[in-house]
Amino acid sequence: MAAVSGSQSGREALSRNALLGALVLAFVVRVAHLAAAMLSPLTYQPGPDEDYYRHFAQAVAAGQGAGSPEFTFMDPAYGFILGAIFKLAGANLFVVYVLQVLLDTATVYGILTIGRLLGRPRAGWFGAVLYGLTATAVMFCTTLLKEVWVTAYLTWWVVGALTLIRSDRKWAWVSFGIYCGLGVGLRSTLLALGVLALWLPLWSLRKAAPLAGLRICGLTLCGLMIGLAPWSLRNHAAYGSLSPLPHNGGIILHQIYNEQNPNAEIWIPPFVSYLHPSEIWRGYAQEAVRRVGHPMTPPEVDHYWRDAALAFIEQHPGQVLGDMLRKCLGWLSNSELANNRSDVEERMFSPVLAWLPSPAAWLLGMGLAGLVWLALEDRRWPIVAAPIVLAWLTMVVFFAESRFRFHATPELALCSGVWIDQLARHFRDVSRRRPATFASLAVALVEVSVWLGARTPPATVSWDRIAWGYIKMGRIAQAQVVAERASREQPDNGAVFEALGFTAIAQQRYDAAAQALQHAVELRPRSHVAHYNLARVYLKLGDRNRAAQEAQMAANLNPAPEYQALVSQIAELSVTANP
Repeated sequence: MAAVSGSQSGREALSRNALLGALVLAFVVRVAHLAAAMLSPLTYQPGPDEDYYRHFAQAVAAGQGAGSPEFTFMDPAYGFILGAIFKLAGANLFVVYVLQVLLDTATVYGILTIGRLLGRPRAGWFGAVLYGLTATAVMFCTTLLKEVWVTAYLTWWVVGALTLIRSDRKWAWVSFGIYCGLGVGLRSTLLALGVLALWLPLWSLRKAAPLAGLRICGLTLCGLMIGLAPWSLRNHAAYGSLSPLPHNGGIILHQIYNEQNPNAEIWIPPFVSYLHPSEIWRGYAQEAVRRVGHPMTPPEVDHYWRDAALAFIEQHPGQVLGDMLRKCLGWLSNSELANNRSDVEERMFSPVLAWLPSPAAWLLGMGLAGLVWLALEDRRWPIVAAPIVLAWLTMVVFFAESRFRFHATPELALCSGVWIDQLARHFRDVSRRRPATFASLAVALVEVSVWLGARTPPATVSWDRIAWGYIKMGRIAQAQVVAERASREQPDNGAVFEALGFTAIAQQRYDAAAQALQHAVELRPRSHVAHYNLARVYLKLGDRNRAAQEAQMAANLNPAPEYQALVSQIAELSVTANP
């Protein structure tokens, strides 16, 4: 095994035109998709996490409410990034998406840099081109989700680790520690990379200078504490806790591991109205207070549900291990496990995505085979593997969602580049076993991925979201067509009937709106949006008693200002009518 690099390709330099070509290709593809996304209804109806971060950013930009329990529930860094953009450019999604296109193009450059640091520039170039044409990477550029930021962070973490691995530059290690700490605000699980950063100097200098390794580890720890400080201070100001982590870990665990969720899937308990971070926090907090009988701080609420989840895990270890195994197979499957954004839906409105192949099977096959090949020839392979392992653990322990698998995509693309480069170099040397072995390994992994994907139910299209997107675009007639068709195909989908009712309101067909919304609240009795719109319809129809009931139900489910205002408006009308 080579000490640093096992590939002679490290001595070969790529031309500037080749490097520039990879960057231009990635940028042009993303800009072309951005043009399509700005005309897509999916852009105008954000998913739950997108809506959360949009409101979070608006609170940051306005300087009000960003420290409330609602906005300390999720990882804060992306909310502050969006808030800064909104402050400077207004709540302009186009500006956000352009910046994310540039950031993801920088990730492509990071892959090229990793290839160079490993002494494998051709492998880096192959990986950069593959990532540049990866459909999920292109898709996430035009979402209000932190996925593009997480992948960029992980890529440049690998760059930093490879650069410093044999360095004793003290301030560089301190800076790297700060970088690791700041990343925790982007995603809590990235704390694992901070711990790994402490191990790197001990590992690299364990023989040459063990005492120097300990000193550098201490400096890195100091940097890590500095990087964690902003998140700790924010939480202390909000609710008196010095933990840098948000108060959602226990609640998320309980969503996954409980008696009512036997398959550890995405699940909404009966006391939560919507699969939306704000609704999840509100419902879990109210239910915890109801059960214990006294007010609780956000950390106390989180600890309560964490203890409940851990008790379930302790009582059902076999079931939990089975669930984790199933999610591990989901990681290997080429099927999409969608949440917030769906590749299937995005392809309906983006010619760019419709043209690009789904990446899961071939990227996993070549990437994992390339990682093993790299491990046999370069002892620095754990640094490249760290983001892949972290993404895998996130998906296996928490929710099985494709966006978590996406976090490892740059490194899988790089390792795919390693596989392609190595195979190309040994193509003519048919006598060697290693190329044939790793070619067979990649093919086998692709076949397993496709086989698992064929046994996974395909992702369903959220027609209600598409209809709401058209509504927000002002294309009411098109929204009505979509909602009517979906109501026939999905008669139990309450959200579709909510959209159908809203289109009727927009067309002043109040009897039809009341009928659709009545059916919506029958299907989803905790939908405060449906109750609110139904109250507005009853008010238009002159039925103030039923309007008051529906408005009060909406306000009880969600104390939104517009709901409270409608309750007050109806009460004033009743007093005026009956002096």
